Amino acid sequence: MAEVKKMSVRLNFFENEGFDFQLMRSMGLHYYGGASIGECLSTAKMIKDGDVISWVDEWNATARMIEEEADVFSGRDEIISARDSYLRASMYYRAAEYFGFFSEPSRRKNWKKSRECFQKAAKFFETMCELIEIQFEDMKLPGYFIKPEDDLKKRPTLLIMSGFDGTAEELYFYLGAGAVDRGYNVLLFEGPGQVGSIHMYPEKPFRPDYEVPVKAVVDYALLRDDVDEERLALVGFSIGGYFAARTAIYEKRIKACVVDSPVIDISRYYEGFGNLEELAKIKEEDYNELFSENPFIRWAVETFTRRYGTKTVAEALEKVKEFDISGDLDKITCPTLALVGEGEGDEAIFQAQRFYEGVSGSKALRMFTEKEGAESHCQITNLSLMNAAVMMWLDGVFSK
Repeated sequence: MAEVKKMSVRLNFFENEGFDFQLMRSMGLHYYGGASIGECLSTAKMIKDGDVISWVDEWNATARMIEEEADVFSGRDEIISARDSYLRASMYYRAAEYFGFFSEPSRRKNWKKSRECFQKAAKFFETMCELIEIQFEDMKLPGYFIKPEDDLKKRPTLLIMSGFDGTAEELYFYLGAGAVDRGYNVLLFEGPGQVGSIHMYPEKPFRPDYEVPVKAVVDYALLRDDVDEERLALVGFSIGGYFAARTAIYEKRIKACVVDSPVIDISRYYEGFGNLEELAKIKEEDYNELFSENPFIRWAVETFTRRYGTKTVAEALEKVKEFDISGDLDKITCPTLALVGEGEGDEAIFQAQRFYEGVSGSKALRMFTEKEGAESHCQITNLSLMNAAVMMWLDGVFSK
C-alpha cells in the first residue's frame, strides 16, 4: 500500500509520530512570528508522550502565560511587543485545540481564544486587517481580508484556505503575511467542515462539491473595489488541495490555482494512513468503553467523524469516496502550481504527479527536498522557501 506521511525528518522529541509532527508544525510558524522555538520546546518538555490530555493542558498553559504578557504590554502601549505576544498566544491556543475532544467544551474554548488573540494582534498590524464573514446558505464563513495599505487600489488577491485541521488564523503565518509583504491582498477563509466553521456550525461537515461554498467567497472578493478580478488566485493547503483543485474545475473566475499538495482522490489518500482502517473496524457500540481506556483513539474518532458528519469512522471512509476529481483534471484550465514534499510519502507524490499530468493550461510542479529542509507536509519546516516559490510563480503568472 502506498504511504502518506507528514515528514521524513523527525525531531524525535516524542515517540508518538503525531505529537512529533505537531510540535514541528508549531515551531515552524516562528518565521512570521507565530511561535518562539524556546517556548515550544519548554512546553513540549512538560507533555507526556502520546497523552492528548497532557498536550492540551500544557499548550493551554503556555498560551495563557503569553496572553497575559501580551495584556501587560498592551496596557503599557508597548504595541509591537503586544502584537507579537498575541500572535504567539493565538497559535499556542490553536495547538491546544488540535488534540482536544469535540465532546468537551475545552476544544471550542481553545479555538475561540486562538481567534480572539489573533484579532487583538491584528489591531496592531501595520497593514490593514479586516475581520469578515461571508454569507453562504444558512451559515457565515469566517475569515480575514488583509492588504498592504488602507486604500482602494486594485491589487492581485489570494484566496487562501487550509484543509482538515488548519485555521484561518494559522494561514496568516503560512502564506498570508508573506503575500501581503509582496504587495498582494489576501483573503483567509474557512469553509464547511473546517475548524472555525465546524465549531460554529457542527451540522455542516465537509462536502465533495466544495466549489459551491468557495463560489460565495469569490463573489464576495469580486464585489470589493480593491480586488483586481484579472489577478485572482486560489490557494489550498493539505486537504485544501482537493478543495481548491475541485473549485478550479468549475469556477473560471479563478485566474491561477496553487495546491499544496494536490489531493485528487481523498479516499485513496486516506488509505495511506493505515491507522484509519484499524479505526474503521471498531463498532459504534464499543466506542464508550474504548474511549475511556484510550483517549488518543477517542480523539481520533471524534475528530474524523465530526469533520464528515458521521457516527463512525467506517461511515466517514465510505462518504469520502465521493471526494474524487481524478477523472476531471483536464477541466482545470487556469495556470496551476502543484507543490509537494518528498517526505510526504509515495501516495502524496503520486497524486501530485497525476494532478500535474492531468490539468490543462500552463502548469508547474515543485517537489521540495530533504536537503532544502522543506520535505515536510505543506513545507512547515521551511515556510520561507515555500513562500518564495509560490510568490515567484504568481508574480510570473500575473505579470503576463
